[in-house]
Amino acid sequence: MAGYGVQLWPILQDVHQLRATYGQRAGTFLSNAGVLQVFGVNDHDSARLVSDLLGQETVVFQTMSRALDAEKTGITYGEQHTARPLLTPDEVRNLPQNVELLFLAGQRPIVAGKLAYYADSEFRGLYDAP
Repeated sequence: MAGYGVQLWPILQDVHQLRATYGQRAGTFLSNAGVLQVFGVNDHDSARLVSDLLGQETVVFQTMSRALDAEKTGITYGEQHTARPLLTPDEVRNLPQNVELLFLAGQRPIVAGKLAYYADSEFRGLYDAP
């Protein structure tokens, strides 16, 4: 469709709907999207997909060990590096209602605030009241 200047903005409820509609091509659908906007995730499979898309960070832990017998009184300090998801699936499901995640092709994920159109006077009268 890009060759015709057409851009789609599909709206999906969850990853299950995407897989039911596109089957094995669901991954291609996501990987070809220029923008992926995510909010209000309620199911574990969708939350796990979003967590995977976000990627991981390296967390550094400080460690200390001490000899237990009386002859060895030395204390050893060290660091442990471990990977952790930027957001776990549980954290994705528990994001506040006013937060959304944006995935733009070629950029790092963005945590953004959702516009509450119904609370903005600029949009008053342009929508049906909630």
